[in-house]
Order: sequence, then C-alpha cells, then structure tokens
Amino acid sequence: MLNKSIIAALCLYILTAMAYSLNPDIPYYPEGTAPNPPKNMLDVYVPSGIIEAAPVLFFVHGGTWTYGDRSDYTAVGAYLADQEGYVTVVISYSLSDSLHPEVSHPDHILDVAQAFKWTVDNIADYGGDPSRIVVIGHSAGAHLATLLATNTRFLDSLSIGIESIKAVVSFNMGIYDIPKLYRDCGMLGPTGYSMMGFSAIFGPIADSSFNWYDASPKYHVSEETPPFVFFVSTADMEQIIGGDFGGYGVLILPGEVQFTYSDFRAYQPSDTFWLVGDHNSAFSDFVYDRLSRGRVLTMAFLDEVFTGIEEDRDLPTDLVISAHPNPFNSAVTISLDGAAICHSRESGNPEGVRVEIFDLAGRIVETLRPSATTLEKGGQEIQILEGGSVLWTPAPSVGSGVYLVRVGFGPSDVKAAAKRLVYLK
Repeated sequence: MLNKSIIAALCLYILTAMAYSLNPDIPYYPEGTAPNPPKNMLDVYVPSGIIEAAPVLFFVHGGTWTYGDRSDYTAVGAYLADQEGYVTVVISYSLSDSLHPEVSHPDHILDVAQAFKWTVDNIADYGGDPSRIVVIGHSAGAHLATLLATNTRFLDSLSIGIESIKAVVSFNMGIYDIPKLYRDCGMLGPTGYSMMGFSAIFGPIADSSFNWYDASPKYHVSEETPPFVFFVSTADMEQIIGGDFGGYGVLILPGEVQFTYSDFRAYQPSDTFWLVGDHNSAFSDFVYDRLSRGRVLTMAFLDEVFTGIEEDRDLPTDLVISAHPNPFNSAVTISLDGAAICHSRESGNPEGVRVEIFDLAGRIVETLRPSATTLEKGGQEIQILEGGSVLWTPAPSVGSGVYLVRVGFGPSDVKAAAKRLVYLK
C-alpha cells in the first residue's frame, strides 16, 4: 500500500510531466523555399490547461552566429512554458559554420524574421496570442533579437509590422555598433575573436561596409522601436570596461563591446541591469532558477509591458552580505563578497553607490558611502563596487536588534536584495 508521501510525489511527478506539451520540428519557411531546411525549423512549447490566448516568448539562441541549435535550449521552452505560462517558441537558424561558409549577414536575420512571421501567422493555433509576442535572445541571439526589433526592413519585407514585437529582452548582447568596434580595436577585434572572423559573418572588413551598418542595431533605433530590457553579466562588464577587474591577467581593449543603451531609453522605457556571473551562467540562472534576479526582473518587466501593473516580486540577493560586531568597539563590519556590482547612471547623478541600513519598520538608520571606482563610458558614469568590507559604527541612539542591509545605486534603483544582520550593542 502506498503511503501519503509516495502518492504526493507521484502526483507531483504527473503534474510536472504534464505541465506543457512540445510541438517539435515545425518548418517556418513556405514549403520548398527553406535555404537550410534542417535549421529552418522551430519548436513550440505550450503550457498545459490554457483557457485563453497566452502571451508568447520567441527565443533566439546564441553561439557567435556559428554554432548552436534549438535542441540545445529545450530548458528555455520547458521552464518558461511550465513556470511562467508563456507559449514559448524556440528557433534554429542558419549558421556561419565550417559546413556553410557561404552563410553571412543577412542570412541569419532573414531566417529569424521568417520564423517570427510564422509565429505571428500561426501561434494562435497553439494557444498563443499573436498580439502579445516578446522576443528574447542571448549573446548572438540577443544581437539578432535586437536587430529584428530595430532594423525594420527585414520584417517589412514580409509584410509584418514592427508593432508585432511587444517588447525585447536581451541577455549579453555584445554587438551593438560594428563599425565603432572596428574603429576602436582595429584588426584585433573583440577578445578572442578577430575582425577576420567577423568578416566571415558580416561581410568584408571595411568601416564603410553597408552590411556592418545594416547589422548594427545602433543605427536603426527609432520611435518605432519597442521597449527593451538589457541584461549584462558582471564578467562581460569587466571586459567592457577595459581593465583587469576579473583577475584575468589581461587588459581588454575599451570599445570591444558597447552598451550605450541611452539610444533605446530615448524612445522607450528601457533599462539595463547587471547580473552576477559570466556570459553564459547569468543566462542559465535566468532559465533554471525562477527566483534568480534575471528571471524576476524579466517577468516584472513583461508584466508591466502587458498589463501596466508593476509586479512586486522579491529580488534575490546578488551579493553575499554578512555582518559581525567588532569585539573591541561598537563597530560592525559589513562584508560584501562576490563579483563586482555595477550600475550605469547618467553623469551628474550625485547618488552613486551606497549601503543602507534599515530597521524592521523600514526606516533608514544610516547610509554608508563605500569607495567605488568610477569610469566614464559613452557619456555615462559606471560605478564599480568590488567585493570588500564597509565599517558601520552605529550611533549611540541605535539599540540592539535586527537590521536590514542592502546595496543601492542611484536615487531609487535598488540592485541587491536586503540582508538581515543582528546587532548586539
């Protein structure tokens, strides 16, 4: 006879197994027109129990435009359909790999545009709402997602309006302005990837190349551009800055990757958030951990885009914050362990980085201003708070009790969750 715990486990297994259905290997070009049939397919993940049309996530994978496949990203479709209730489309597209040296820009984005057209035309048959489609991408896929939503000529050629893209979520988009990248870095190109490699993807090496401008989202941002949210990993940030903040033992040239997203904010309520981790792990956290910072901020952004309501989800802790009293005096050492945490703000904002101590009633007891490195980049200041310690010497009026510590940036942008500390006077 099965006991209750085994029955409960079996029920949980059944519910988990039936949380979504997969519709694999759907061609997205009209029959007989696909330039690369094995890659010109997509998978659709449908949440179980859809009663009315659900919002849609259209995912473009990364891989430096040379590797990757939708089969590598089944977790994206499964978790977002199961946990968030989105009909999720995961696509493959033609790659500039050794087997297909003829593939170069605009072949990748033409495939992405065609897959998006299929989604607009057909997703209602799978329970999705074609008027609520969000494009999401990682790395090279984030570049293609951003290009799709900025350079409208690709969707225009398919008679699809840019308004069909409700919003865009970009994880670690490294290519924003290819001509600038060439001007800044010359033939050396991005770290680990020379401009010779770029020529195979985006066309001949030339600052004036039409393809380079055509493939650079910066030159196509307009009033038609939909809302964006950008996520950048701290490891990528360390490379962007041009210093050895990550302890890699190398100096990376400035300008290799450009995150001058003020162009987007000029037209839409877009924002940029920093995620602790490297180029891939920050995105993996978004996929696998529903409580991760990337997932929470993404879903809050999308809920606001779709409903106008800002969702109140608890942010996870990015920094490992600990506090302990000094045995020789009343000071408390607050340790901030972990990767560098950054926030990009417009020049002239005097707030910068701060450590705030609250009581349990939410009142600020004290605000500390730790030293931080400030670097100028693209007309913005970037504040860098590295792992270290901040000394808090409570005022005589502060009594023993439980307090909350959090790291803040700017006048209201809290970029790390609060952490409890117990202060014994």
